[in-house]
Amino acid sequence: MTKTFLQAINEGLRQILETVPESYILGEDVGTYGGGFGATKGLVADFPDRVLDTPISEAAITGVATGSALLGKRPILEIQFSDFLTVAIDQLVNEAAKIHFLSNGEQSVPMVIRAASGSGTGASSQHSQSFENWFAHVPGLIVVMPSNAYDAKGILVAAVKNNNPVLIFEPKSL
Repeated sequence: MTKTFLQAINEGLRQILETVPESYILGEDVGTYGGGFGATKGLVADFPDRVLDTPISEAAITGVATGSALLGKRPILEIQFSDFLTVAIDQLVNEAAKIHFLSNGEQSVPMVIRAASGSGTGASSQHSQSFENWFAHVPGLIVVMPSNAYDAKGILVAAVKNNNPVLIFEPKSL
């Protein structure tokens, strides 16, 4: 059976929530609504305390995730559109990506940030940008972009085990 990109991500998220007790998902509309593109659909029913809807504040979402990762959690953030990562850039680039270095290797920020990237959905100019290249040049931040459903699930499951912040750009066209 062929899986869509979103089905593979949903399956990967479910697998993580079932096997990694420190993991949780947070973001705008990730609960009942199922996320901006439906990748978290159905997860809140089985994991009501670990799929958390947040206010519309990418900086706050990233700050909360960074703090909880420092305390041993493994948060998975959904930023609906990669364009909005610019709102969270201070928390992501100047805090989460640098903490391992700043603490002389004593602390890490094991979190995963998922963000839909690119154009092709008829969205406006603030919903169609591609910032992969910007973030790929940030020391301490791992940046990946899967090209198919199989890789999307595999990268996601592997990323949650990494002790560094991992930014996954998910192409909207897929």
